[in-house]
Amino acid sequence: MKKIKVKKWVKSTLAIMLAAFLILTSVMYSFGAQMFTDVTDKHWSKKYVEDMASKKVITGYEDATFKPDKSVSRIESIVLITRLFDPKEVQSVYDANKSKYEKSLKDYGILTYADWAKEEIVFALEKDILNKEELLSQFIKNGNPQNALRWEIAVYLARGLDLEDQLNKVVVLGFKDADEIPSDAKPYVDILIKKGIINGSGDWKGNFNPKNPVTRAEMAKMLSVGYKLNHKDGNTNTGTDNNTNTGNNTDNSQSLTSVEGKIDDVIDYNGNITLTIKDSRDKKLVFSNKKSDISINLGSQSAKVEDLKEGRDVKLTISGSKLYAVKLSDVEEEKEGYFYTVSFDANGNHTMKCKIGSSYEEYKLTSTTKIKIDGENASAYNLDKEDKVTLKIKNGVIEEIDAVSKNFEVDGIIQEVSSSRIEIETDDKYEKTYKFDIDKDAKVRRNNDRAEISDLRVGDKVELEVEYDKVIDIDADTVKTKVEGILKEIKMAQTPEITILDEDNKTKTYKLVSGFEVEVDDNSAGLYDLRINHKVEITLESGEVTKIEADDNASVSTYTGKITDIDTGDNEIRIENNIDGKTVYIRYSTSSVNFKDIDGHSLSESNFDEDDVISVIGEDKLGSVEAKIIIRIENH
Repeated sequence: MKKIKVKKWVKSTLAIMLAAFLILTSVMYSFGAQMFTDVTDKHWSKKYVEDMASKKVITGYEDATFKPDKSVSRIESIVLITRLFDPKEVQSVYDANKSKYEKSLKDYGILTYADWAKEEIVFALEKDILNKEELLSQFIKNGNPQNALRWEIAVYLARGLDLEDQLNKVVVLGFKDADEIPSDAKPYVDILIKKGIINGSGDWKGNFNPKNPVTRAEMAKMLSVGYKLNHKDGNTNTGTDNNTNTGNNTDNSQSLTSVEGKIDDVIDYNGNITLTIKDSRDKKLVFSNKKSDISINLGSQSAKVEDLKEGRDVKLTISGSKLYAVKLSDVEEEKEGYFYTVSFDANGNHTMKCKIGSSYEEYKLTSTTKIKIDGENASAYNLDKEDKVTLKIKNGVIEEIDAVSKNFEVDGIIQEVSSSRIEIETDDKYEKTYKFDIDKDAKVRRNNDRAEISDLRVGDKVELEVEYDKVIDIDADTVKTKVEGILKEIKMAQTPEITILDEDNKTKTYKLVSGFEVEVDDNSAGLYDLRINHKVEITLESGEVTKIEADDNASVSTYTGKITDIDTGDNEIRIENNIDGKTVYIRYSTSSVNFKDIDGHSLSESNFDEDDVISVIGEDKLGSVEAKIIIRIENH
């Protein structure tokens, strides 16, 4: 066979090409894991991604991408956190404990859908990064891995970094949505903030977003800082930039912090804002940034540059001299004035205009604004011009309106009255009570005649005209009623009183007006002609007695004693009278007598026995008592 001779220069060239190929291959092999086509030099996470890729904590995809914005699943988060440990330790723990967790791994679908992660999951369970096997039930749903939530990763990572001994029992987080973070997770979030792993100021809105997923870029940043903390090979305070919370394409060389003070000066020029504040020591501090990179909030609402007024209290989120967020303190005010008008725009926003002092001011209304007019719940459209209003305002928005009508009319029954104040109760089904001051020049009429306030009586029916919560006109009428009962007491005084036992077996006392009338058996009589236990009918005008009519022939008596015999066949009861010990015969009709116990509850004749102590009210008739009411006082 003929040998082919290769010229020397060809051999040399081939050798050089082969060497270059091998060197290039070696370089690509060495650095390829760090070079991802979608993580450029301008990407905020580049240094974190490459740091973790170089340490083989995090890897990319076969197409040379990293997918920085892809969400991290719960399984992936555990695997990544576990890679902060020595791989030999992970394998050793798995080998020693895999049988212990085999059933759980199978039952929760790990062996079926994530067999590649079983070593790391067993390690996490043994090291209490996952403190309950039941948590695995949330890792896979219908064969699909579930995304990890921000607060969950904070817990897993803090445990993986062995920070639990440093947790604080009492934690106050500055995020606006701190209440959405589970209480058990707050200490873990707090410790990661203190270690510089996550940003304590939140995103540009000041939120932590605990229920949002975490991206691969954000995870790389947290792992990189955590790795340095765990291995103590560098400064862990790498900067709590916004990226952990927002994914903005910036990387601050300093950590975000807060400063408070009062606005001294604001310059809004050429797309930039420069803000000067005075701190608590009256020292001027100056911060600036592009307007588009600064968030401005008033309380929980977005605000404008125009709201940054001199003298207002502010809290700034800064990094060095860079300004990223301005939070204006809530402004709460209470103002009094008079309602003028309410209007709304095409977007349905409502605005109320009121006269405050000598000027007119406008404030926003919302669907949550609480409005009361004369003590009643109402809407803004129930307000009338010149109604007096007390406004509670927060950040230019009315939260509460307490209004008093300029002109208000109400009628009811007088409950109390004095020279300067009146209380009435409406006589409708609502029975509402109103109390008003009486204007010193108020007009008063009673029964269509001019009167004085002193002529008014409790029980009068009145119509009141009220202006700004003060009565300016009173029109009263007496209310006549009749009450029947048994006369129980007469009290002689400058204003005489009588007490009766009414048909409901209740004692009531009434005053007698000057010039009252008395009739006994339809004949004119005097107060001294009345007898205790007479049946009477009294006429009341506004609760006071104007006439007493008594029946002299129907003498009603009360007897109390112990039952000695009961004859239900003849409807007769015999008692031993307490006063003189004599026997009193009590007769009754079951159709008309009222049997009661001492508490007023109804009874029947079968409820009475010998030796019971009873009280009987009835008419004396031919040696016996015709009972009207029989009350059991003691039951034996």
